[in-house]
Amino acid sequence: MKVVITGGSKGIGKEISKYLVFKKKTVINISKTKSKIKGVKNLSCNISNYNEVQNCFKKIRDLDVLINNAGITKAHKNEIKDFDTILKVNLSGPFYCSFEALKIFKKKKKGIIINIGSINAYQGFPKNPGYVSSKGGLISLTRSLALDYSKYGVRVNSISPGYIKTNMTKKSFLRIDESKKRLDRMIIKRWGEPKDLIGIIEFLISNSSSYCTGQDYVVDGGWISRGL
Repeated sequence: MKVVITGGSKGIGKEISKYLVFKKKTVINISKTKSKIKGVKNLSCNISNYNEVQNCFKKIRDLDVLINNAGITKAHKNEIKDFDTILKVNLSGPFYCSFEALKIFKKKKKGIIINIGSINAYQGFPKNPGYVSSKGGLISLTRSLALDYSKYGVRVNSISPGYIKTNMTKKSFLRIDESKKRLDRMIIKRWGEPKDLIGIIEFLISNSSSYCTGQDYVVDGGWISRGL
């Protein structure tokens, strides 16, 4: 199995890449930074630039799974520039990569796309409209592509993690008061680890999920399910 993952050099993407290599999959990391995992091939690309994505995918001859994992939470101090940049990376980027991957999937008459979303798609979180909007859009993009690409044998699903220990959430995790606020919202009283997403990844790339498409799978320790 050949897997392309965006942003596979750190955080959640790094853990997914390590697991896929361990399972003897061929892994290509599309990112501005190189993965140091042995066995991972690196292709340098800014996914918010469609021309770069086009040129990048010209180097990929075969593909079974695309994992749109790359994402950012902050880019500029200027709120307008920040909003625009986040949407380009977190929403336009996955569409560009999916659009190019489809060219390969069409020839094979099958393929799998997994978009990495966020619980931000379901609830309002403060001071980051770009990130919240981009992840909400990504879940809708998942449904849209699942419908449009189905005639080519392509299944499209997404995963929405909750609070996972990565560099992206490091500040909140290390601050005791902020960490407690988040723990209080969780049914399972611990922060997630990147490895907590491996089970759902394994499911979605396998034939066990052959009847699943257009769905979002929330992995958040019960965050959005909690009422009082």
